[in-house]
Amino acid sequence: MKICFLTDTIFNLGGIQRVLSVLTNELVNTYDVTIICTNGTYKVNRELYKLDKKVQVIINEELCKRKLFTKIYSKVLRTLIMKIEFLNKKKFIGLLTQAFYPTDIQNNFINFFNSKDYDVIIGNQGYCSMLLGIIGNKINAKTIGWQHNSYDAYFNSPYKYNWKQDELFKVYIKKLDKYIVLTDDDKKLIDKNFMINSNRIYNPLSFTSDKKSNCEEKNIVCVGRLIQEQKGLDLLIKAFHKVSSIHKDWILYIVGDGADKDKLNELISDLNLENKIKIQPSTNNIEEYYLNSSILVSSSRWEGFGLVITEAMECGLPVIAFANSGPKEIINKPDENGILVPCEDIDALAENIIHLIENEEKRKRIAKGSIVRAQDFSISKISGEWTKIIQSLRA
Repeated sequence: MKICFLTDTIFNLGGIQRVLSVLTNELVNTYDVTIICTNGTYKVNRELYKLDKKVQVIINEELCKRKLFTKIYSKVLRTLIMKIEFLNKKKFIGLLTQAFYPTDIQNNFINFFNSKDYDVIIGNQGYCSMLLGIIGNKINAKTIGWQHNSYDAYFNSPYKYNWKQDELFKVYIKKLDKYIVLTDDDKKLIDKNFMINSNRIYNPLSFTSDKKSNCEEKNIVCVGRLIQEQKGLDLLIKAFHKVSSIHKDWILYIVGDGADKDKLNELISDLNLENKIKIQPSTNNIEEYYLNSSILVSSSRWEGFGLVITEAMECGLPVIAFANSGPKEIINKPDENGILVPCEDIDALAENIIHLIENEEKRKRIAKGSIVRAQDFSISKISGEWTKIIQSLRA
């Protein structure tokens, strides 16, 4: 059976790329697996997330190429849709389709997929998922959409993700053979608003660790791209300013790369925290940071799942996270396998960090609960759920 994953790239740093690599590495033991990348900007680097050599990768930028007229026309339509609310209606579905998924691009993908013999094509994220819904009845394969962020992020974040495309989703998501979401909350919202029966499958752990943190080091870690707005790193830095005024010997490590590094360093400097907060580059050996820390903090304003939370749990770290959809799903027993804090509440975040710093017994107790919870995200369990979905489409 031939399985194809459609995405922008597999060779960029990010949770989606890591998850896709881990999942395809497992599925390739059962299926013939190909990843189609439409963005050739990034250097081919299978070592980034240890992508198995048996997983085929095709980079084809031609698939998203449009004629000059199409580029101009679709851009004008998108501009109007963003500014004029009434255009996001079912009666304008033709305009919405041409704005975001013009016929040129549809035909490129239809011709490409029909020149292959894939049995199942899985679209990563909103764009690829919706594209498959639109062209699904014109290609010779079953189609699956895979949502990688929360419902609110997709449809309620102005100028991001799939904002102003909810009417498109209402029409075309039904045409996919399956639609996968990451949390039970998102399943409820997707099913209610789009009248489908989606499937919830968690993201798998990206590694297993025989070693566990002893939760005795005076280090706190936060892992993620340096994108201030989404990852809430400004909130974390301000919270740690309060923590550091009481516990001057604790250090916060922020591990990641991204466009907002200078902005974050400026905030750190403004708060005189240069010796208390260290920004470290992304690493393939993130396990060492977990093992040498006593708390992981997730300060995201929105988070579709929270891969670093499950990684930290696997390494025996207690996690403190803002209670958005992903962390709420993972930390399913607050105060037993993690701590949830009201979203964007800097004072509450600081108070809970201080509380765990001052309560070593509680840190270690929650860490034990974290290790147990991490087992629910094992690659064998998650790949088994994917296999069940894929096999159901064979008939």
